Amino acid sequence: MVDQEEVNSEEDTDSAEAKEEQILDSQGYPTVLDEEGKPIEREVVTHPKPPECSPCKSGAPAWMATFADMATLLMAFFVLLLSFAEMNVPRYKEVSGSMKNAFGVQRIVPTVEPPKSKSIIAKQYKRAKVDHTTLNVIQEQTTDEEQAVDPILKETTKTADFDTNSDVEKLKETMAKEIARGKVEVRIEDKRLVVKVISQAKKGEDGKNESTMSGAQVSQDDLEVYAKIAAAQAQVESVVQVEQGSPDDVAANLSGMSDAKRKRAIDDQFERIRMNLSNEISKGLADVERDGDKIIVRLAERGSFRSGYSDLQPGFKPLLKKVGNSIGESSGLITIEGHTDNVPMAFSERFRSNWDLSAARSAAVADYLLDNSSVEEGRVTIVGLADTKPIRSNNTPQGRAKNRRIEVIIDGG
Repeated sequence: MVDQEEVNSEEDTDSAEAKEEQILDSQGYPTVLDEEGKPIEREVVTHPKPPECSPCKSGAPAWMATFADMATLLMAFFVLLLSFAEMNVPRYKEVSGSMKNAFGVQRIVPTVEPPKSKSIIAKQYKRAKVDHTTLNVIQEQTTDEEQAVDPILKETTKTADFDTNSDVEKLKETMAKEIARGKVEVRIEDKRLVVKVISQAKKGEDGKNESTMSGAQVSQDDLEVYAKIAAAQAQVESVVQVEQGSPDDVAANLSGMSDAKRKRAIDDQFERIRMNLSNEISKGLADVERDGDKIIVRLAERGSFRSGYSDLQPGFKPLLKKVGNSIGESSGLITIEGHTDNVPMAFSERFRSNWDLSAARSAAVADYLLDNSSVEEGRVTIVGLADTKPIRSNNTPQGRAKNRRIEVIIDGG
């Protein structure tokens, strides 16, 4: 009896295990039974197949190539910086020694090494084609035979005359500026050097020259000339005699000078003035012309005066100072002419006409030249000509602008 019960219990266990095995269907889900105990069929759910991705492109992406180029350029830039850098070894050692001394590591006396120099010629040298030039080399005689003496050379060569001529050349070179200004004359007279100082005589109220009166004061220019003569006298061996002259002597010498010499002297003055004012001439601020024995320095009205006024503009003064330095070294009388256009004066409380305006402007220029250059008072004359001497037509604004001008005339005759 007991054995039968054990067999039945084993069968029940097997059937239970079989049922448990049938609970899961083919899809792995638990089986659902209906009322009759039959499994309910499930609807098979099919999932759509995921789309396939596009094939990957070969090679590196575009951003990586750009990044690589930038990294390469930066590396090349730093390499260039490193190659151009130069370390100042003495300065580095001084700083390093001072830092160690400050922190108490050890006391080091920095040794300064001179930096190595670099040859600019070695870096910038280029080969160039050199043309052969023939030089006339005069060699002195090396033989012991005595040569025949040239009678002409023997007659014309004199030691004393040679020394005097060399001394006068040295003196003229030293006093070149004063000679060009007409302040000094240098000549040879009886184997002596004669230096004549031409001082500008000032007339007093009684019409007499102050330089001829007792107790008269010597001008600063004359003192500088005498000091320069004394310094030049120490450089020559010949006897130097100093004489006092007057402007009348200069006029007499000019009148007695030959036409060729006077023309050459005026040409030299003309070229020197043009060279000194070359920058202003190129900018159209000034013009230098030659009219016979006269040298005309024409100054444009641009930036010189305000319309209807005679006050010098600040930008015009540097030009006037340069003109004064140029003509101060010349000789002859100086005439400063003021010119205007034909537009009449209007609403001016100071000037009634263009005559007054042109005269006032020429006077303002003369005052500035006398105060800021080496031009002497006795050489300067001011003239106001209004619109009587136009150089362009007054019918156009450009012509009227050309007619408004200042002319500084040096008379070399």
